[in-house]
Amino acid sequence: MKYRLGRLTALLVIGLSAVALAAAESPERTPVELSLKDFLQRVLDNNENLQTRLLEAEINRKRYEGERGIFEPEFVGSVERVDRQRENTEEQQRNLFGLIAGRSVFNERNNLYSSGIETLVPTGGKVRLGYNVRDLHNNLNSINFPDGEWESNLGLSLTHPLLKGLGVNTTMAGIRLAALNSDVSFQEYRQAMMELVSGAEVTYWDIFLAQEQFTISQESVKLAETILSDNKARVQVGKASELEVLQAEAGLAARRSLEKTAHQKLLEAVNRAASLFSHSVVDTNIMIKAVDAPQVRDVALDYANNYQQAFDLNPEYLIRRKRADMEGVRVAYAKNQRLPQVDLKASYGLNGLGDSPQASWNDIEQHKSAFWSVGIELRIPLSGGIKSRKEYEAAKLRQKQALLGIKGVEVQLANALDSAINKVRTYGSTVEGNRKVVEFNQKVLETRLAQLDVGKTDSRTVLETEEDLFEAKISHVDSLVQYQRALLEFELVKGAVLKARNLDFSRDELSDRTERLVTSGKIQDEDYRNYLKKLQKESEKKGERIQPVEDEGDARWFREKRMEMEAERARSTNQPKQ
Repeated sequence: MKYRLGRLTALLVIGLSAVALAAAESPERTPVELSLKDFLQRVLDNNENLQTRLLEAEINRKRYEGERGIFEPEFVGSVERVDRQRENTEEQQRNLFGLIAGRSVFNERNNLYSSGIETLVPTGGKVRLGYNVRDLHNNLNSINFPDGEWESNLGLSLTHPLLKGLGVNTTMAGIRLAALNSDVSFQEYRQAMMELVSGAEVTYWDIFLAQEQFTISQESVKLAETILSDNKARVQVGKASELEVLQAEAGLAARRSLEKTAHQKLLEAVNRAASLFSHSVVDTNIMIKAVDAPQVRDVALDYANNYQQAFDLNPEYLIRRKRADMEGVRVAYAKNQRLPQVDLKASYGLNGLGDSPQASWNDIEQHKSAFWSVGIELRIPLSGGIKSRKEYEAAKLRQKQALLGIKGVEVQLANALDSAINKVRTYGSTVEGNRKVVEFNQKVLETRLAQLDVGKTDSRTVLETEEDLFEAKISHVDSLVQYQRALLEFELVKGAVLKARNLDFSRDELSDRTERLVTSGKIQDEDYRNYLKKLQKESEKKGERIQPVEDEGDARWFREKRMEMEAERARSTNQPKQ
């Protein structure tokens, strides 16, 4: 009894202080009723961070597509003008000009034309098909060819690595890294969206909790006001003492203090929600009202099946796996780069010569002057390849680091899943217990009020009973919200937040829509909203998506069917071949 009086006195002091400090009320806000679905849609429509992640995923996809262009053939062409003079030695004079005297200087003015098609082959070689023409004018050929000579050649050349740089894995290392990096960006987008959706739902349930606390506080204030009014009436007719009035006034003041505190919490929750919209409450001046109430649902909490789903869907784990794969590609590439550079060089072609381009080409067509060459070029670092050796050692260390990271996430994921499952079970049972406590205290209060009407109890006892009911109601609502938080944590660990809400899409589906949204590097707001709605509609048309959370029966049926298919696939995979 002393504890209750002490607590009541403390609440009275707090209430009087709050009333004294409240110099001005907040301006009236426009109420806006939102279901959970509408609330999430607003968040998704207006959150700028999510749009940034979406663009980042598409940027890395474009980089991957760009890397695939390394095998694209290239046309190479050049034009060169050569004007050169040199003095001839006696030997050169006799070799070049024979008995003609006075030719001590060799003059030439040539026009060189070169064209060809070059490409990279998957095994690492470079192939060139080229046609070169040389228009030669010098003081040697001017004797017999006043208009100069035309020399041409048509040939095919190949430069192919035999050790360093050899193989499809080495050639396509950049493409594979870009593909894996694109996968990482896509999973990061999924992770950001999951965190946004789960955070938005938590905020929605915070609003619900705050508004329920505020409503319960208002009901408590009304009851205290009624008791105070009745006590004053009883004092006037001599059926109650002034102490009864003082007790009622103290109880009313304490409850008004709690009401103001609950209202403040509600405003804070609404402001947090406005931040998710990327809006300011100063501009919008809205008061969000949560119209959906949390419900306890029948959720499959089997650890083994949920464990497998977590490793299939959790984006953090998938990101770790992709990054480990990237390090594996880098290790293989670095290992190849340690080898000596040994290249095979081969060429085959036809030469032509004439007093005009056509005559030179005709000479090629007649296959009069064919040529070919085959050779090996070797390049070995004298110190054993310090750079490539250290890069290989660093790549192996990064790979080991990535694998350790996977192991760490696996342990964390397994423990987090176990904690989330137990938390859902605990809060699910707590909700039912708190509901029964509320029903019990409600009946006790009704009994105490009836006794107060006939004078068989006093107002202090009634207020203490109502205080017990108040705390029971708050505990019940809080356990409902905590249950929803536990469910969200469970879905977040599993990576099923988006699937459960029809928001999980393939990379191709996202890319197709994103390409239509991007204008000069910026996503338009209206296009982005339409984009999400179209994705959801397309997903609903496909029978392969998990239904929204409100249709839990269908969602559970789909999960069970999927688990059966995965188990059958695992059995067929593990079955020994005949």
